[in-house]
Amino acid sequence: MILRSIHIAGWRCFVESVEVGPFQEGLNVLYAPNATGKSTLFEALLRGLLDWHRVGGQEVAAIRPWGRSLAPTVTVEFSHDGTDYRIMKRFLDNPTSRLERKENGRFVPLAENNKADEKVRVILTRNAPMKGLA
Repeated sequence: MILRSIHIAGWRCFVESVEVGPFQEGLNVLYAPNATGKSTLFEALLRGLLDWHRVGGQEVAAIRPWGRSLAPTVTVEFSHDGTDYRIMKRFLDNPTSRLERKENGRFVPLAENNKADEKVRVILTRNAPMKGLA
């Protein structure tokens, strides 16, 4: 898998929309002072790729920015085996998941909700994890 970009909003310290990327093939370094959101960014990447969009509980509720009623969202663009994909997930309020594949230079829908979650796990893992948190 090659990570192309990650976009998050309403996620812990990232109240407003933040996009990191596009990344280049090879080594990319994220450098920033402590407490600026690097770990939060990696958590969003992991949840965006491997968690079910309908996951619940205190652990996932904690990703909502403190004192706000925002639904955390993450969009991850990645390549796998020469194919470009984009997974978009919204957690907690009206949870959704949408997987798209790049065809003829543009992203087109491939799967939604549970089928999108399943498809990403099949693409990225040998033994797809069960439903819930990654």
